[in-house]
Amino acid sequence: MNTSFVLIIVIALSFGSNNASKFFPKNQVIIKNSLNRSDDILTVHCISDQDDLGIHYVHYSDLYSFKFGDKFFGGTKFDCKLSHGVGFKSSVTFTAYREDPYFYIKFGEVTFWDAREDGIYLSNEYYHEKFMYSW
Repeated sequence: MNTSFVLIIVIALSFGSNNASKFFPKNQVIIKNSLNRSDDILTVHCISDQDDLGIHYVHYSDLYSFKFGDKFFGGTKFDCKLSHGVGFKSSVTFTAYREDPYFYIKFGEVTFWDAREDGIYLSNEYYHEKFMYSW
């Protein structure tokens, strides 16, 4: 009976990490355009080992977000390049999300990035608001 119970738990965790459910919600990255000029469009291009999410154009005060599940055996990582300004010459590339290196699968974590004139700010469960990257 114990073997069956363990098997059911392993299957549930595997299913939950790959598919959103109320018990295993997906993680989310949110990126906001808070640049000073309302005509300054922010381009966002995020990629992982397995996914290229494409280029997205985010207008002033709008958000771009995506959801995903951590890999069961670790290694989930999304790098994003943000660009803005004339010819999109001001840019920064950074790791927007990295799974815990100790194989701790996260469910429902929200990471919020705010693009401002002076750089990129991070807010999540660990940081209320922290300056992270300059343009």
